[in-house]
Amino acid sequence: MFKTTILLSNLSRILLVIIIIAGLVNTEYFYSSTSAAYYGFCITVLFFAITPYHFQITNNRTVTFKIPLLLFGLCCFYVLIHYFTNTGTLVFTIYSVALYFLLLKATTLFSSPNFKFKLFFVSIAGIAMGESMYCIGQFFGGFKSQSKLFAVTGSWNNPNVTAIFLALTVPVFLNLFQDKYKKIVLTGFLSVLISLLLLKCRAAFIGTVLSIIVFYGLEYQFINWVKNKKNNTSAKALLILGLLIIIPLSSQLYNAKKDSADGRKFIWKVSAIMAFERPVTGYGYGSFEKEYNLYQANYIQNDKATAEEVANAGPVIMPHNELIQNVVEGGIIGLILISLFFGSLLFAVKQKNRTEQKKLNTEAVSQAKNSVFHLAYAGVVSFIGMSMVNSTIQIVPIMCLLIIYAAIVCSTLNPIEIPRFLSFVRRSKAFSIASKTVIIAISVYLLYLLLGMATADRKNKEAKLLKEAGHYEQSLQIMPDLEPYLKEDSHYWDNYGHIYFKAQKFQEAIICFKKAKALSTLPEFYMGAGICYEKLHQYPKVIQQYETLIALYPSKFLYRMLLLETYFKNKNFSKAIFLAQEIIQMKPKIPSEKVERYKNICRGLLKELSSQKTNNQQFQ
Repeated sequence: MFKTTILLSNLSRILLVIIIIAGLVNTEYFYSSTSAAYYGFCITVLFFAITPYHFQITNNRTVTFKIPLLLFGLCCFYVLIHYFTNTGTLVFTIYSVALYFLLLKATTLFSSPNFKFKLFFVSIAGIAMGESMYCIGQFFGGFKSQSKLFAVTGSWNNPNVTAIFLALTVPVFLNLFQDKYKKIVLTGFLSVLISLLLLKCRAAFIGTVLSIIVFYGLEYQFINWVKNKKNNTSAKALLILGLLIIIPLSSQLYNAKKDSADGRKFIWKVSAIMAFERPVTGYGYGSFEKEYNLYQANYIQNDKATAEEVANAGPVIMPHNELIQNVVEGGIIGLILISLFFGSLLFAVKQKNRTEQKKLNTEAVSQAKNSVFHLAYAGVVSFIGMSMVNSTIQIVPIMCLLIIYAAIVCSTLNPIEIPRFLSFVRRSKAFSIASKTVIIAISVYLLYLLLGMATADRKNKEAKLLKEAGHYEQSLQIMPDLEPYLKEDSHYWDNYGHIYFKAQKFQEAIICFKKAKALSTLPEFYMGAGICYEKLHQYPKVIQQYETLIALYPSKFLYRMLLLETYFKNKNFSKAIFLAQEIIQMKPKIPSEKVERYKNICRGLLKELSSQKTNNQQFQ
């Protein structure tokens, strides 16, 4: 029986490692390269939730309740309410359920005395080291970058995702430095630091520093040292020294990407205004990108933004602050729930300290367990710190690590006391069986949905490839059968619209682009609709699409040139003159030959119009 338990624990650990790896995979197999991470993560987590051997790791039938588990469960339940009231997306709802099941199961697994944390941490360090070597290989040209915009991205198409993931693995390396294989661990840690420098993510730098400070602060009981009155002078000197380092460093980080930082300040400003308009329940989970961009476009069109804000404005996917995202999508209720969850993890250190004082474990065992808690707690603090300046919860591999760290923290906490009239639940065999049955049933159903979505997504990609090869009729035959699975996917309707466009079916293409715009506000959807209207010579509608396009992305010269051309075709010469002058005066973020060519075209048009006006006056 003991050998079976050890085997099952090892299998669970391997499956957890597979879950982490699955979240890091980006591939062109699906329509969007990041879809592989979403499908891979959710499917492996749900498989983890229904695997029978997981329930056999311990024979304890006692049902326990821990505060972080309950609070995160309430967060996910609130997401479910949004979905069932048609204000939340299916994709985010499935993701939230998968996250909760992972937290629930991982907490149970980490609570088992048979779980080998050291081997698990070695596996995470190995993943981080492999990811780092991949980044370094991209820098030297050995591997292809996942994005045309960045030389180094790691396995994701966004370097920030890889950087934040690596920053979250720093506590693991700090813990493993206590192992006998210090040179190997040091090599891996150095590769992570080098990759962080190559990825150039400011949030990751913040997270790394926080991890180091919190981990060693807990390991060496820094708080107790500060509380000691004998160290008052030293503590004040250390505080002053810290401020002398932090203040100029913060200024340097801000100025390193000033336009980006100013752009985020504008996003936070507009998001705050949005939140006040729907303060209680928000706009719905998974809808930030659509709702924000429309609101920002309207804000700019009404001349409420300053010239500097307009210059830094552009299409926004996420607000780069999780509290802001939650208050916009979930209102004050969503903000309170996520804040309580974060707070319950942060205050766990106090309960842990009280619990340790009551225990009479040997010093060696206590030190090893404490070090595991310190690792997880440092990861949690690092995550929360980075989530204030970047997107984290919606990013699969980043949130995966937080859930794992949160599960480790939860495994060390004492269960909360429940009212007497509910005490039967704690030791109820029926309740235990029922809860496990519900988890399995939900997981099986969601697996069915995910497999259907993933299969349809792949066929959508095949239709795109057929379109690019010129087989328009074949690709059109594929699309209708995908609608039941992808009707909430804007990329499906975008692809459908482009196939119709290539097949010269412009009215059908316009319908598809309208459906895409109802789900998302990515500029390419408005551009696709505008080009279709242009083919049908419906220039007023073309102008409407391009004007919205410019409001969505004010600094994009191409969109202004498209609108300028349409103004001429529709004989709106006064508006064309004003727009041409505006293009000439605009300063590009990055000077280029293309922008200069646009400006020269505008100068030529203005000169030609001026010459025509002069000739007309002379003729009169």
